[in-house]
Amino acid sequence: MAGKKDNAMVMILTDMTDNQAAQMLKETVKAKKKYAPNARGTIGCGKHSDVGGLLQNGFKKVKMIAERKQ
Repeated sequence: MAGKKDNAMVMILTDMTDNQAAQMLKETVKAKKKYAPNARGTIGCGKHSDVGGLLQNGFKKVKMIAERKQ
């Protein structure tokens, strides 16, 4: 029987260039698709000063990395 699905993951990575942040976003999405294809999630990217807003879902650049299955 598969493990209980009660885990979550939060990451905050700072001091990256725009290119590094974009690459990390890309690689995170690829890893999510490989290791947790049915998991749902949201990724936000922004400036260092906007971390509080990113955590409160008040961000503009959002990538949904999964859609709810009907």
